[in-house]
Amino acid sequence: MQFLGMALLGLVVWFGFGDRGDTEISAFDIHAAVMVLGGSFAAILISSSAITTVRTFLCLGEIVPGLGQLGRKTDALEAERVKLTELWIDGKRAQAVELAEKSVFPAISRMLELVLQRAPDEATRATFTALRHAELSRWQPAVSNWELLAKLAPSFGMIGTITGMIQLFKGMGEDDLNIGAALSLALLATLYGVSFGAGVAGPLGHFLRGLLDERLGALERCEQSVSELVARSGRSPAAVAG
Repeated sequence: MQFLGMALLGLVVWFGFGDRGDTEISAFDIHAAVMVLGGSFAAILISSSAITTVRTFLCLGEIVPGLGQLGRKTDALEAERVKLTELWIDGKRAQAVELAEKSVFPAISRMLELVLQRAPDEATRATFTALRHAELSRWQPAVSNWELLAKLAPSFGMIGTITGMIQLFKGMGEDDLNIGAALSLALLATLYGVSFGAGVAGPLGHFLRGLLDERLGALERCEQSVSELVARSGRSPAAVAG
């Protein structure tokens, strides 16, 4: 992925120096857009593994209703936690076991196992610490990539600006000086970079960070529920002796 990213970065810079037929400054410049977006994508390829790169762009589904995985599944996890706790407190143990067996969330099945074992707080804490680390290893790199893009996009905008200025200075001695095309790249690249970084990548990274925090919070509530249910049932003799 790193080699592919560096190759793409070189291609982006080469494209930025390509000839443009536009002679006027307009609201859209394909060269500026390619340098900002292509350069940002190249940075993700260089800094990430293949699976992290895929997850980074799959995170875009979180802003589409019905497509998100992180936020939607966190709500489902929380609902199952509440249901399992209520069933156990109401004495409906068979239904609680059935719920845990059908659950797609490891946290729910681990909850039931720990409660049945009347596990000590240390065992419960270790179990859910491992689950939280698993979630962090899965989502943290992708979220960090969007936060990284918020910082890098303006830099790639500056690269486009520098490229446009180089072309402008280079063409000053030519008869067919195309000031409009050079200024279009120089000005719009900075605009696109700042807009993408501050208006898209930054807010999206903040949004994804919030979703990840909610997932970790749901796991923490699962841990607290286990401790409460075990306290209601009483510790096992082995746990007390230990």
